Amino acid sequence: MFAFSPQTGHHITNGDLSRNQRESKLHLAKPRIATWESLSRTPPEVQSSSQNPIIKLCWDLCVGDFVPNRFTFPYLLKNCWKLSAIEEGKQIHSLIVKRGFQDDVFVQRALVRMYAKCGGCGDAKKGFDRCRELDVVLRNDMISVYVRNGRLEGAREVFDGMTERNVVSWSVMIDGYCKNGEMDMARCLFDEMPERNQFPWNSLLSGYLKSGRVEVAREIFDEIPKRDVFSWTIMISGYSQNSQFKESLELFLEMLKSSVIPNRITLISVLPAIAQLGALSQGRWIHAYADKKGIEIDGVLGAALVDMYCKCGCIDEALALFESMKQRTSSTWNSVILGLAAHGLGTDALCVFSRMQNDSTVNPNEITFIGVLSACSHAGLVNEGLKMFDLFTYYYNLRPNIRHYGCMVDLLGRAGLINEAKELVDRMPIEPNPVIWKTLLSACRMHKNVELAEHVARDAIGSAPQDSGFYALLSNIFAEAGHWNDMANVRREMNDLEVQKAVGCSWVEVDGVVHEFFAGRERFHSSWREICSMLEMMDVDYKEKFEMYIYKDIDWENGKNPNGCRDG
Repeated sequence: MFAFSPQTGHHITNGDLSRNQRESKLHLAKPRIATWESLSRTPPEVQSSSQNPIIKLCWDLCVGDFVPNRFTFPYLLKNCWKLSAIEEGKQIHSLIVKRGFQDDVFVQRALVRMYAKCGGCGDAKKGFDRCRELDVVLRNDMISVYVRNGRLEGAREVFDGMTERNVVSWSVMIDGYCKNGEMDMARCLFDEMPERNQFPWNSLLSGYLKSGRVEVAREIFDEIPKRDVFSWTIMISGYSQNSQFKESLELFLEMLKSSVIPNRITLISVLPAIAQLGALSQGRWIHAYADKKGIEIDGVLGAALVDMYCKCGCIDEALALFESMKQRTSSTWNSVILGLAAHGLGTDALCVFSRMQNDSTVNPNEITFIGVLSACSHAGLVNEGLKMFDLFTYYYNLRPNIRHYGCMVDLLGRAGLINEAKELVDRMPIEPNPVIWKTLLSACRMHKNVELAEHVARDAIGSAPQDSGFYALLSNIFAEAGHWNDMANVRREMNDLEVQKAVGCSWVEVDGVVHEFFAGRERFHSSWREICSMLEMMDVDYKEKFEMYIYKDIDWENGKNPNGCRDG
């Protein structure tokens, strides 16, 4: 008999589990099957309780007078995988065996699904092999659990053994190859797929972008029959992550012209590109768009906006946004600290960090570590930087990585403690990267320490012989010291090793349009003639104003200029 228990359903729907549990024990000496069903059909906000009261209540009833049947356990197991409660699921599995339902097909399928959804690969496989009736849904679950655990061979074995496949079967298998970086296998399977929905297109797009094959990804993007907001967002984010910031912003602007409406993730994806390009007007538009559309500026979006304002030079707007935010995550705090550090406001950055320490909802992390050390470095706060390094290492138990050591080398180097910086590099537990060496070389250049620069450059070039930055720095150090022969030798060594100098690139925003310039390639710019014409006009104007400034102060009567030198 499957009668419904209204009281139980009402209390669970309203989240009043403790009252329901009391009434169950007082009034339901032998609970009916309907009560189990209402216990299982509980809203997500109740199911998400960390105490897992539903399963606990079900368990209490199970070991009591109630006799479950073949429909009871699937409901319980469904709640287990919805809550990712693998341990409770195993306990219910034991009860299934104890009650003799292990051979029931309905229960077997529920067990396989529970283990598959909870990620128990081995247990799911045992149940899968034992199950007498395997349909396409159950096989798809098994493929999914293999894919989540990185066992693509097992997933492919199940996939190849399917006599009937649906779009989910193909999509999950393709997505598994993409996430594992096996793009050739993914593309091969994609080409064989009889009917495609949006998911495999987006998986393929994301996979190519993560592997750095941006041009291939763009070809896929252009082939998608109907692009949804996820397709646009993946491509915009991929451009940005592969440092193609101009393309990222251009694609976002193209998206706005289409009928696809950007969502919160789209805004988060394009903001790093806007920040790198310094496209302030577009960044402000994003901010206004979020407000207009009612998109919550939460910790992640807020952090991206704060970072954008900081990198566009608008530190006051960044701080105003930060102070107005109701929800602040570690990322939000980090963006402000890093922004203040970049603007040389080291003391202000340390004050913000102190406020962060007093916020019980967040914890400083490795990025905070970088921001604080960078702030100390840019502001010349050597003692504070050394204290902070110890604080993060010993109090917060954070292991310094290469970027943290880079900040410390920069801190010591800027302060003129070059030998101490070199000693730190020598005793680092990790291998120095090119950034570390260039930071140390820059410190040598700043403080005109040619001898140490030669030693550092020798180690640096040995670690990365094709990095043109080392040669350029050393050449400049020799030139500034008047060591012309040494400078010529460095240039000659570059030519002999065929070291190519990295091309410099800069962007400027004019009237909402971002223009890109490459050093040494000016003639290839579409507006090259107009640029030259404007430069000539500026040059003439500058010379005229310069001459007026010089000659207006000359004492013509005595024939002397302001420096006291006689004219002629």
